Amino acid sequence: MNNPQPTYRRQRFLLDFMRQIGGSVSNTELQKLVFLYTMKNRTDLYEFIPYKFGAYSFQLAEDVEILNRDGFLTLGGTSVKVAGEYSQTNLIDIETVRGNDLIRKAYREYPYYAINSEMINSLFYGAEADRFNNEKSKYINSEQTLFTIGYEGKTIEAFINILLQHGIKLLCDVRKNPLSRKFGFSKGKLEHIAGTVGIKYIHIPELGIESEKRSALETIEDYELLFEDYVQTLPYLELHLDWIYSLLLSNIRIALMCYEEDAMMCHRHVIKNYIANAHKTRSVNL
Repeated sequence: MNNPQPTYRRQRFLLDFMRQIGGSVSNTELQKLVFLYTMKNRTDLYEFIPYKFGAYSFQLAEDVEILNRDGFLTLGGTSVKVAGEYSQTNLIDIETVRGNDLIRKAYREYPYYAINSEMINSLFYGAEADRFNNEKSKYINSEQTLFTIGYEGKTIEAFINILLQHGIKLLCDVRKNPLSRKFGFSKGKLEHIAGTVGIKYIHIPELGIESEKRSALETIEDYELLFEDYVQTLPYLELHLDWIYSLLLSNIRIALMCYEEDAMMCHRHVIKNYIANAHKTRSVNL
């Protein structure tokens, strides 16, 4: 091994979790086992989204790859197991069922995470299958709305869940440079993850603000001056602003995204206000 212990607390937990399991489990089983543990014990180690096989954490999948790379875990096809021999402990409450019984248990206890599942009709029948279709219908909304959202303080899973729960179909990234040291929020990774749950992604760098203009922001007055300056550029950005409105017309519910949690501290609120006022459309800051 390159390191005596994994770097992060969640990775150390995951390794202990796998050591207690002892043998190999499928990737799907591991996701469901950690999901059920997380929900039951209300831990903040991992968050999950409703994926094609139910609850899924991209961060968990990434950590499995890292632990494999560093020699703690071994991957074989669709299964994962601990590398080396370890004495088993009894410190973690791990669900004992496996396979489809495990998936059914996760779906029944937390139906929201089954709304994108491709397995419902093979696992459930009749009224029970209808229950999951009814759950999915809760997140279908046809009211045209322009949203804004920032990813500051959010995991990628929490971010995607907000989009899904508001029925958002398209994510418009208005960062100048769509790069982030935070897992899941750089352009390629974000586009992939959003796409797995049916959310389209578009990057519109022309609407971003140059990083040098943001480097010295310290006070509310600094931000106000920045946004006043940005408003003066909007007439030159009309082509891109009109494009956003056309995307709203065709996708019904879209979100402008950037970094800051508070929309009023981010230029996305200026874009939103311009489009909402120009076209009398409903808008919401998430």
